[in-house]
Amino acid sequence: MRSLAAIVFALAACGQVEAPVSEHAEALRVENAWAAPTPSGVDVSAGYLTVVNGASTADALVAVSTPRAQRVEIHEMRMDGSVMHMRAVSRLDITAGRSVSLAPGGRHLMFIGVTQPFVEGETIPVRLSFERAGEIDVSLPVRSAGATHTGGH
Repeated sequence: MRSLAAIVFALAACGQVEAPVSEHAEALRVENAWAAPTPSGVDVSAGYLTVVNGASTADALVAVSTPRAQRVEIHEMRMDGSVMHMRAVSRLDITAGRSVSLAPGGRHLMFIGVTQPFVEGETIPVRLSFERAGEIDVSLPVRSAGATHTGGH
């Protein structure tokens, strides 16, 4: 089994995770993290990522924060006929041995009250709070949905 330090180093080298703070965190992996740029005059944005749970127990994303927005909500979207509904959820369950993706057109992070526009090319610091793993800091590069992404480690 790999040591926590080796996993932190590998993820930090990919620019994804800065520092897990619990033993359970070593089994979680964040991939393909990014945030959308904010158009002029808009104070909301969306963030996307995939959480891979390599642990033998389930976990849940229960909170998200960033110094760049007044609050961050976990949102899900669903279609009701031809009407799309979006709502905040209090948790995002991540089954043991599985992954959960937050992607355009579906579940996502909603940054509300963005304090400074998200500009393409910069990174947004985000803290993910998990029920079991604790807090994991992630950097979300700002890019448009059509931009090529070479990360995902």
